Amino acid sequence: MSVISSIGKGIGNVAARATGVAALGVTAYDAHVLGKLQADVYAQSNEADRLTSAAYNNNYLDTPSVVMSKVKKGIFKFQVDNSIFMPFDAVIGYFKGFCSSCVNSIIPGLLGLGALLGGKKTSKFSALGLVFYGGYKLFQEGFGIGRPNRLNRPD
Repeated sequence: MSVISSIGKGIGNVAARATGVAALGVTAYDAHVLGKLQADVYAQSNEADRLTSAAYNNNYLDTPSVVMSKVKKGIFKFQVDNSIFMPFDAVIGYFKGFCSSCVNSIIPGLLGLGALLGGKKTSKFSALGLVFYGGYKLFQEGFGIGRPNRLNRPD
């Protein structure tokens, strides 16, 4: 009988820790996906800016010169054909997107850490907080309850 009662007492702790793991997993997954999207946007935007600048530079000469015109066309062709900076820009964009998502999800992230790493009471209160926060987000974002209707605003 003591084995069954000890299992019953441990279920609450296991459920709280599992809730923490789930919250951290969802937060990390969202941050990763947003990081990938931001990496593409940031890298392509910077590449477009570089190519626009290169095209502008290619079209204008301070002094007329046939040789310099051909050199500039060669440099422009090289810049168009080779995206040297895109991988570096993608890494920067990923970290920007990842970090901004982590900052936006600070409440479930901290509650998840509390549920996973806290003591018995702290983990249970954090798990309960996660349940309430998840319910609030479900009603607000999922069903649109408590959020103003932006379609009917006179802007």
